[in-house]
Amino acid sequence: MLEILKIVLKWKKQVLFFTIIAAIVSIIITMPFIMPPYYKSISKFYLSNPSSTDRSALFNEKEVAGVNMFGGKEDINRFLTILNSAPVNLAVIQKYNLGKHYKIDAGNPELFMYYTQKEFYNNFNAVRNDLGAIEVSVVDTDNKLAAQIVKDVVSISDSIYRTILVENKSTVIELLNKQIADKNVELAKGASATISDDIKKLVAIRDQYAVSSSKDFKTIFIVEEPSPAVKKTKPVRWLILLASTIAAFVLASLVALLLELYKHADKYGFQRS
Repeated sequence: MLEILKIVLKWKKQVLFFTIIAAIVSIIITMPFIMPPYYKSISKFYLSNPSSTDRSALFNEKEVAGVNMFGGKEDINRFLTILNSAPVNLAVIQKYNLGKHYKIDAGNPELFMYYTQKEFYNNFNAVRNDLGAIEVSVVDTDNKLAAQIVKDVVSISDSIYRTILVENKSTVIELLNKQIADKNVELAKGASATISDDIKKLVAIRDQYAVSSSKDFKTIFIVEEPSPAVKKTKPVRWLILLASTIAAFVLASLVALLLELYKHADKYGFQRS
């Protein structure tokens, strides 16, 4: 170990010169005009439990036990699937013309969209955190654009998720309306008095489904709105500088050690080939 230190000290000027050059190069390449800063915008929200707005949960006279306000693991996984789906990212890509923003070559339309989506997914992330909330984040060189993309991704995904939840309820409402219309026809023809009671029951059920599918119910509870970041996320200039400087020093020291061993092979018990 002492011999290695002596060799490094012997070549200290060369090692120091190489290390300084590496540090200067690192400073230059991390300049904003070469390596632009990226800003992260993030949104955090909890998913509501779809069962909490079901007809049975809203209008059951008996207390329904075990209905949590927030969605479970399966509900979160469904929403994450929507967040990462092609319809969502394509809507955002087209709205903000991200292909041009990412400076993707538009020569081949198919490859243009492929590389645009690839770049988008490199900058996009949607995960479930340890506290059961969903975190959606985007990094971009434009901090305002990053915040707007996050906001739109969450909004579009929420709209799709709400449509999925309401779709079956809307079908049930249509079927109930058809049954009510048929019953009214029977009643007009002088059918039995029980038809009137049947109509009242059907109307009550239809109205309950209409309430349970109301747009006023929230499907997500946002706890952190996306906002333009003030501080950049990457590149971490000091870390790049430190890593490159250490790597340059180690490499220069290794080269000096190898050269010294080659020059004085006999002294260190090595035989030149």
